[in-house]
Amino acid sequence: MAIGAGAAGAATRLVWRVLHAASEINQRTTRALTPRSSIALGPTSARNLCSLAAAHLDSRKRVRCTAEVLFVRLLAGSLLSASALLGCSGEPDRPGSAVAAAGTSHSAAGSGPGGSPSTGTAGTSFAGSSSFAGGPNLIVDADAGPTEQGGGSECQHLNIGILGNPGARASSNFQAWLEKSGTSAQRIHTTVNEPLTAATLKPFDVLVLDWLTRDYTPEEAAIFSLWLSAGGGMMSMTGYSNTAADFHANSLLAPLRVEYGGPLLSGPVVDFAIHPVTAGLTSVTFSGGYTVTDLGGGASTRTPIAFLPDANAVAGIAIQVGKGRGIVWGDEWIEFDSEWSTLPEITQFWVQLFAWIAPKNKCELTPPK
Repeated sequence: MAIGAGAAGAATRLVWRVLHAASEINQRTTRALTPRSSIALGPTSARNLCSLAAAHLDSRKRVRCTAEVLFVRLLAGSLLSASALLGCSGEPDRPGSAVAAAGTSHSAAGSGPGGSPSTGTAGTSFAGSSSFAGGPNLIVDADAGPTEQGGGSECQHLNIGILGNPGARASSNFQAWLEKSGTSAQRIHTTVNEPLTAATLKPFDVLVLDWLTRDYTPEEAAIFSLWLSAGGGMMSMTGYSNTAADFHANSLLAPLRVEYGGPLLSGPVVDFAIHPVTAGLTSVTFSGGYTVTDLGGGASTRTPIAFLPDANAVAGIAIQVGKGRGIVWGDEWIEFDSEWSTLPEITQFWVQLFAWIAPKNKCELTPPK
């Protein structure tokens, strides 16, 4: 259908108005693409400009030409799309950025609500839709950042290292129970001649200090503390033999400013502080163990979470140091799974304990029924 001269003039003026509006949107988009900010460009902007176009033409010449209105709307949509792309790709600090294809959904990975965009070697891909004809809005989030290494909607396998030998109860097999609960568990340092190095600890997400065979050197304790601070998890037990060997763990715990001490005490533990590890617990066995003492200082954050009835002695302390977490428990009877049939809360205790000390992207324990 032919377009009259008056209508053509009106369309020309409209084009300049649309270009000016697009330029303003582009400037606002570029300014908005700074950390902790985002801009949404959707069908509303296009519809407003198209409505303006139709009103402009009708008020001047009352041109009722469907082709003209369609042309202007298509032009507005194209210009706005180009403006959005220029705003995204023109950001000086993010070379190679591009808007993802229409219909792509946000990744479920990431720590924030809605997930985080994924980053590749060729640039950053921002999920969303570029549809302007009534589809979902395009959300450009300049501060989303890459996902955490190992992140994702699915958890990762938990690798546990157990230092030392098991407690003296042949009917129990704590390591096998951990493996049946969906983890990998490996015993190391079951003899006195094994050095503790960074390479020793590297494969593990969590370390359980069981019946240790020796005192560790300050250098080895420093390696252990650095591993924990970097994001590892730790659980310590004692009370195996009522001899000096029960205190080997103190050599590794020294940098964390806690230690075992005092005479043997027995529970059960029925007094708990409010903490994720102790949530819902009413009684945990404690048979022939030691109190846990806070030595003070700022090397770690220490929180008593469980108490014995004898002089309100501390049975367990939760520790946070750097990115790592740990529990220091004064007895070893909690590892004797052969006794748990009459002590059902111990399974709950272990599940909650590992959920708290393990890195956040690791799978929780799923104990066998």
